[in-house]
Amino acid sequence: MDILNNTDSDVCSIILSPLPAAYVRPVITDKGRNYAVCSADGTQLALFATQDAAYFAAKQHDLEPVLLN
Repeated sequence: MDILNNTDSDVCSIILSPLPAAYVRPVITDKGRNYAVCSADGTQLALFATQDAAYFAAKQHDLEPVLLN
C-alpha cells in the first residue's frame, strides 16, 4: 500500500487492522539505498536491500506493513 495514494478504505483497514503496523521506508546507508522496517514509534526493526524484502519480512513477523516514500 502506498500511503500517499491510498483510499479511505485503505486507511480504515490500517486503523482497524488487528496486526500492529510497521512502516517500510527508504533509507540511505553507506551501502546505498536500503529499506528500513520501523515500528509505529519510529524504532528501526530491520534493514533490507529491497522494498519487497522489507515488506514481506514484516508480513512474516505478523506486522501490517505500510509503505512510505
